[in-house]
Amino acid sequence: MLLVLLMPVFAAGAAAAVRAQTQAPSPETRVKELLDQAKDHGAKGQLPQAWWDLDHRYDQARKQGATDQQWRAMASDARRLVNMAVFIESMRRQKSALEALLSRYDQALDEIAVLSGLELPPELSGDQKADALKVALQEHLLGLKVQADSLRVANRHLLEVIGGRAAAQDSVITALGVENSALRKQLWEAQLRAGVAEADRSAAESVLTRKQQFEDAVAKLRGDFSPAEGEVLLMPGGDILVRLHGMAFGVGSAELAAGQDDLLKRLEDGLRDFPGAKFKVEGHTDDTGSRAANLRLSRRRAETVARRLEQDLGLEAGSIATAGFGPDRPVALNDTPEGRALNRRIDVVIRTETDNIQE
Repeated sequence: MLLVLLMPVFAAGAAAAVRAQTQAPSPETRVKELLDQAKDHGAKGQLPQAWWDLDHRYDQARKQGATDQQWRAMASDARRLVNMAVFIESMRRQKSALEALLSRYDQALDEIAVLSGLELPPELSGDQKADALKVALQEHLLGLKVQADSLRVANRHLLEVIGGRAAAQDSVITALGVENSALRKQLWEAQLRAGVAEADRSAAESVLTRKQQFEDAVAKLRGDFSPAEGEVLLMPGGDILVRLHGMAFGVGSAELAAGQDDLLKRLEDGLRDFPGAKFKVEGHTDDTGSRAANLRLSRRRAETVARRLEQDLGLEAGSIATAGFGPDRPVALNDTPEGRALNRRIDVVIRTETDNIQE
């Protein structure tokens, strides 16, 4: 709104600046023409300090020989001086110019507050309102920094936990997932209570419905696989991780082994319950053989599964992201056949819009 009100004020200065740029044969002449325009609009009397500084710089540049970059910088300052002079000239022509300027200043502060999700006391004005906005923004930024620090601490803790034996790792991840889900639910419910007075009731009911549908889809997906085939984990960030130990490939091959159609079909049926979700397929191997070869193999296996899912789900080719991590992200020790079998896996990451509800 403020920009709309000021648009007529700046139009004359902007048009004059454009004409100066079009007609000026050199940067030096452009600066001189802009200085003349600023003077015509009263800059020398209404903005004496800014006028004197720029005029002095112009004289020094002519005597000492300025570079093109210095002339361009001076031209930018001269255009700003023209716009300032045009604005002050316009305000002087209006009745109650200072009152109008103060009103626009207060309006600009209020718009900044609204865009930042803040509310300023209505009785404040001028510098008092600006100071109040500054304090509120600092407190808001501090709150965001505290949240970011908390997330970094939680992330470091998770990284320390990951890398242990499979049973211990799964126990920690499950506990963190339950705790994080409970905290997210509490936060969501608090936000819902705070916003229900202003929000449309039907919108709140829609949010509840989508959250319930999300939880039902996750529960159904967990029931689609036996422990030997895979598991479904709800990650702290809100993503869903489908860890498939039972998806088999030929030795050293990226081609799916025979008998995988049923497992793939159950995976695809589960993915259909998350319309609009983004999918990513990750390949993992044990540490047998060279790391470079395992990285290539895991990436090729991930691409094989991703392309098959795209075809069966009717998705655009290349819409499912892939990654191969080789032996770098084990979920079990590689010193037993059972542990190596668990590490040879395909992970499917599901990221849905419902993640926003949980957060």
